[in-house]
Amino acid sequence: MKIKNITVVNLFILSFILLTSCRARFYTPNRNPVPLFKNKGDLYLDGSTNLRNKYDLTAGYAIIDGLAGYVGYGGSTLKTSSTDSVGGGTIKTNEKYQGNMLNLGVGYFLSEKQSENLRFEIFGDIALGSYKNKITGSTNEYFNGNYTRIGIMPNIGFTSNDNKFHFAYSLRYSTLVFNNDRYSNSGFWSSDIYRLKSKPYYSLLEHGLNFRIGSEKVKFQMQFGYYQGLNSDELENAIPKYNASIMLGLVLNTNLLEKL
Repeated sequence: MKIKNITVVNLFILSFILLTSCRARFYTPNRNPVPLFKNKGDLYLDGSTNLRNKYDLTAGYAIIDGLAGYVGYGGSTLKTSSTDSVGGGTIKTNEKYQGNMLNLGVGYFLSEKQSENLRFEIFGDIALGSYKNKITGSTNEYFNGNYTRIGIMPNIGFTSNDNKFHFAYSLRYSTLVFNNDRYSNSGFWSSDIYRLKSKPYYSLLEHGLNFRIGSEKVKFQMQFGYYQGLNSDELENAIPKYNASIMLGLVLNTNLLEKL
């Protein structure tokens, strides 16, 4: 009888540890694309990372003077593990989160004919993303799903006369809606399901401060990002209220029509 009671207590403790330590993640912001187009035929390629668990790739093209678009892919992976003592033994739990996002934009840019050094562009921006949460070890559980983000993103910047230095500020305002959620065990994920369903949509402000320096065509880039979930609460909702990041990378700017 005593052994049975100990087993029940251990199972209760194990369940409590798993339910309180595991927290699903649903959204990772991507870096704001800042092409700073100048002329028809401009090609923009950008690869950035936070050197830890996140990367972004973007390609953009100026179709005609005043009209351009971009497409990007962002990915993030976060792995954690914990070890807890239960009934004289130890249990190890591994948690893995993966986020993926396809980002598209099209919009207007101020051409070099209109302004030599001051850059301005504004894009309609849409992202289609997915999240995957996986827990292995003493238990095996998953919580996956998708989301759509739709917004508008103006960029304003400055380019030096020799085109070797760029500075820009970007502000993306968007609405985020989650859909197609799938999970292994509603009881195990009950608090996360509540967080996900707590609001029908989220309003986001994502700021980007860009610095670029290098040669005329290839530059080193640093972007400071600051993210605000305008109608979210860290403990009760699916996305955090605030987040910040630093992304480093290389940017290629060239014009495919220069020799034509």
